[in-house]
Amino acid sequence: MHDNLKYLLLIRMIAMSGQVIALVFMQHFLGITLPIVLIVTIITALGLFTLLSWLYLQRVQLISEPIFLLQLVVDLIALTLLVYHTGGSANPFIFLFILPIIFAAASMQAAITAFLTIAAIGCYTFLMFFNVPISHHHAQQSEIELHIWGMWYGFVLSALLVGYFVSRIARSLRDRDSALAKAREEALRSDQAVTLGTLAAGTAHELGTPLSTMAVLVKEMENQYDELPELGEDLRLVRSQIDRCKNILEKMASDAGQLQAISGHVLRVDEFLEQLSEEWHQLRSDIQFKVNWHGIEPIPEIIADRTLTHAVINILNNAADASSHSVEIEGEWTEQSLYISVRDDGSGLSAKTKEKIGHEILSGKTEGLGIGLFLAQTTLNRLGGKLDLSNLQVGGVLVKIELPLSSLLANKR
Repeated sequence: MHDNLKYLLLIRMIAMSGQVIALVFMQHFLGITLPIVLIVTIITALGLFTLLSWLYLQRVQLISEPIFLLQLVVDLIALTLLVYHTGGSANPFIFLFILPIIFAAASMQAAITAFLTIAAIGCYTFLMFFNVPISHHHAQQSEIELHIWGMWYGFVLSALLVGYFVSRIARSLRDRDSALAKAREEALRSDQAVTLGTLAAGTAHELGTPLSTMAVLVKEMENQYDELPELGEDLRLVRSQIDRCKNILEKMASDAGQLQAISGHVLRVDEFLEQLSEEWHQLRSDIQFKVNWHGIEPIPEIIADRTLTHAVINILNNAADASSHSVEIEGEWTEQSLYISVRDDGSGLSAKTKEKIGHEILSGKTEGLGIGLFLAQTTLNRLGGKLDLSNLQVGGVLVKIELPLSSLLANKR
């Protein structure tokens, strides 16, 4: 409704300009006698009303139907007064009575549209019987020819205004449909993320008991086979992996019980990146990686969202799974944004896989992709960030993360 009122005011100004041009032409070039003072007064009053409406439009975000209806009623009244004093139904501008009906049909309820349609028909019918005829000094001028050209002018003006309005309304509808489609996609992605979170919480709870049982059994086996060094070493490795799983579950439960960013403290961006790379290196010590951080001075400070750390680590894990030897990580920051690039030297993405990224959960790890990338995409979207994947000419995949720093400063105290 807000945009429609804006279009209505613009079209009204164009229509008034067309009326002024026609008034000057008829008065000075055709010698037609018109009540100039009265017509100018009506157009001026309508112009002032349009200006006030435009100023009001700039201050509000939502326009109610009564306000919009008032605008259309004012148009009908002003047009009726103008046409009444300039020939009635014989006036070429009689075509303009269709505009309020078009606006009402495109913007308002059927009952209001019906009311406005009846009002416009009533005004048109009234002008057929009650009006002030116009006269001109050039008797030799063909009245039929003059009327034909006037009707042509009125039709051209009406057609241009209707075409402009309908095209803008159509574009607004396309934009709205696009926004709705995007909102539905985001809602679907959020539902999938909630489902995954629920499953993860249930799985974490169920894994606690068997992990504890395995830890006890492995410890007993270590004591029982202490005289076998090779077996004991393998058992200690198994126990360390069990402890790692238990630590991950405990950390996940701890993170889930805290609000976003509360568990952290204020960090410079470079410190956040260093901690991130160190944490990931502890998880994937078998992978060679290179890091490079750079950006403006002084270095911006953020409160790192723990979910962001998990998102970037998921991307790094995918790169490590797809990589044959090493992973390169590069970070750059400006006053407004943080950019992180991750390169691997794997086989790259297939066209089919790249098309599905960000839209659905990819199963399997054949290309180093899975549920982790979906969760990373969801987290970055929530923080207003962007994720882009592309194949490198030399082989491998380049992942680019763009994140506005404002989303990480919103909760800064």
